[in-house]
Amino acid sequence: MSNLTTRSKITVRYTTNPADMGYDGTPSNWKTAPGETMGIRSALEFSHSLSQRIGQGVFRRIQYSNNGRLVTVDQMQDVISEAEYNKQTGRR
Repeated sequence: MSNLTTRSKITVRYTTNPADMGYDGTPSNWKTAPGETMGIRSALEFSHSLSQRIGQGVFRRIQYSNNGRLVTVDQMQDVISEAEYNKQTGRR
């Protein structure tokens, strides 16, 4: 896994196409689309902001990556939590 930091750039891709979620239809190329690049804190808030853009209750899939490697929400949250802890305790 690549080293994530608070300065890491995260590429976020999403789809609302039912075929991409296993239903009938033609799947899209959402996993290879350019996506949106943002900071790690913005990426953590992306799911919420997406709900506001497309509406609550709309089924979607979201994929996060850093330098081509998939990243989970838990990994990003760990980076932010560690940074906050270090800030409070004065560690670097």
